[in-house]
Amino acid sequence: MKRKDSPPAESGQKDYRINSGLARGLAVLKAFGPDNRPIGNAEISARVNLPKATVSRLTFTLTELGYLNHDEETGWYSLGPSVLTLGYDVMAQMEIRDIARPYMQELANYADASVYLGTLSGSELIYVEACRTPASMAIRLGVGSRIPLFTTGMGRAFMATIPAKEREALIAKISPDYGEDWPKVEADLHRAIDYANTHGFALSGGDWIAEANSAGTVIRRADGYPLYGINVGGLRSIVSTERLENDLGPRLVECARQIEQVARGIL
Repeated sequence: MKRKDSPPAESGQKDYRINSGLARGLAVLKAFGPDNRPIGNAEISARVNLPKATVSRLTFTLTELGYLNHDEETGWYSLGPSVLTLGYDVMAQMEIRDIARPYMQELANYADASVYLGTLSGSELIYVEACRTPASMAIRLGVGSRIPLFTTGMGRAFMATIPAKEREALIAKISPDYGEDWPKVEADLHRAIDYANTHGFALSGGDWIAEANSAGTVIRRADGYPLYGINVGGLRSIVSTERLENDLGPRLVECARQIEQVARGIL
């Protein structure tokens, strides 16, 4: 669904899609400075330009949820520990990109191909980092690109690694999208999962982009759950299936293990 533009600011119209309660709650959190100095409802009210009664309800709710701390003696508020969770995933994603990039670029240079880092987003994967070489630019994918789970090397590696119940739920959700092509897609997916379970990486030979091959594996947290995927791929004329099986796939697995080792503190 295409996102419609907001009404021009000068029109005076309110955008009906904006949840005013959520917006006010976030405004209250933003009222606190970097030093997190405790302040009361009256000062918050002045900072966010909301009635004190409204601010009182918001601060009570935010305190109950752990986003604010309340000092019973002074009646003042300060940011609570739950606020940290709002930004932790984003911060961790930024850190994993910084950690992974040199290993990814080394592999991209060796393979003369693209190496991508991705994470699960709903029923797709989204690329959060990309390392490429001039020869790999023919396939125009970059950070923010979304790729399918069932027909790509990275997606198949995720499907091979996630718990069985989660895998079954994704299959039930996504399979209707393939219509009459689903039996072939399903057979290819299960073959790729079996291969990944044996070799540590999954393959895609033109299954998503006809002229491209790829291998994918996962970056796991300490308990084995996959948090990120990483792949190497490019034009079939450069990245052949034989090369993926015998050389680039095993190198990709080693690349993932190196990233896991260095990033263990944030995974």
